[in-house]
Amino acid sequence: MKQYLQWKKWLFVIIFCLAGSIGLSQNMLVSRAANTITLGKCQSAGTTVLLVPAEISCTENGTYELYRATKNPASGGKYTLLDSFAAYGASWSNEGNGWHRSGQKRAVEVYSFEQSPSFNGSVVFQDRQAKLGKTYYYQLVFRSSYSDEEVSSNMVSGKTAIGTPEIVKCYGASNTSVKVAWTRVDKATGYLVYRKNGKKWTKVATIKKGSTVTWTNKKLKSGKTYEYRVRAYCKTGGKTYYSSYSPTSKASLKKLTVKGSYKKGSVYGPSLSTGKLTEVRRVVQGFKDNYIRKGMSDYEKVWAAFCFIRANCGYARRGWQYNGANTAWGALVYGEAQCSGFARGMKALCDAIGIDCRYVHADSKASNPSHQWNQVKIGGKWYIIDPQSGFFLVGTDTWRNVMRMSWSTKGLPKCSKKDHARGGFTYSIT
Repeated sequence: MKQYLQWKKWLFVIIFCLAGSIGLSQNMLVSRAANTITLGKCQSAGTTVLLVPAEISCTENGTYELYRATKNPASGGKYTLLDSFAAYGASWSNEGNGWHRSGQKRAVEVYSFEQSPSFNGSVVFQDRQAKLGKTYYYQLVFRSSYSDEEVSSNMVSGKTAIGTPEIVKCYGASNTSVKVAWTRVDKATGYLVYRKNGKKWTKVATIKKGSTVTWTNKKLKSGKTYEYRVRAYCKTGGKTYYSSYSPTSKASLKKLTVKGSYKKGSVYGPSLSTGKLTEVRRVVQGFKDNYIRKGMSDYEKVWAAFCFIRANCGYARRGWQYNGANTAWGALVYGEAQCSGFARGMKALCDAIGIDCRYVHADSKASNPSHQWNQVKIGGKWYIIDPQSGFFLVGTDTWRNVMRMSWSTKGLPKCSKKDHARGGFTYSIT
């Protein structure tokens, strides 16, 4: 069961944020006013990864060399060449909202988020050969191809740290048990689970496998509410390193209160038994308790539901007929579904938070006649949402022209032709 977000995707998000946050500093070494390099604050992006943001103003052809030291050069440390990049002549590969390319030694990746990728602007270097718990010092040097000119940046330092897990699902699995699921942390040896009942936090589980990202707390008291948090740990070099604690999540073992269609024959899965529908309802209750807050707009609620189902459900490659993959149970409880399961699960989440939502099936004229999705009402208008293929609040023009979908609109509210101002495409889960 896929209970975690892809680590590389979130790393790319971190890099994107870093690239947008670099500010020019007066604290830099330059040889010409026209050519300058400023390194920003380093950030750990995993157990063995450090990100080094740079703001570069160099238009000449030449080579960029990233140097690293394990001891502060101001106190006698020596720089060694980590990797180098030709300013021009090498191609960039597209990834998500930006571009990247490898250094000549393939020890470092560089990312650009400019419309036309180059070293002239904001870039982020990714050192993938760092070691956990160690501090590193960096300097970037540009060497011109046309002269003996060198441009050196300021020095920056950074220390790797184990990533912090995030609880993605926490709910009462029965009247006396709670299930907790969290994101997988790269290179983690395992995880520690803590529970709070009252004022005191207590460690209740030690998970000894980094690939295990779920745990069920049994023999609890019915009618109580419990809080949980998780931290990762990594054993290396005779030492144990710990991450920060995850944000807290809670699980209620009180009577279920979320509304929806939980009787046999439900749109959440016509074949589901009342027992499995109750399991769906328990997960939905946990979602509402942890992610929906008073004062949230309808847009924020739908976005929370969209992110929740995508964080907790992978694509069922075996087929719709296995493990309820065409039902809300498959999407929300088992954690694998096809488009039908994603759409039914999305409807269950929306029903619980007061968002008008419809379940829609393609017709024989569609590019994929078996595809299914949702329509939701936001700000008085209806939009299309498809958590499996990654479309969020798009209009019928996009749905017909981009996805080449066709469907019967009989009995459905009229959808907006245009995308929502904050809608669009994220990525497909396949």
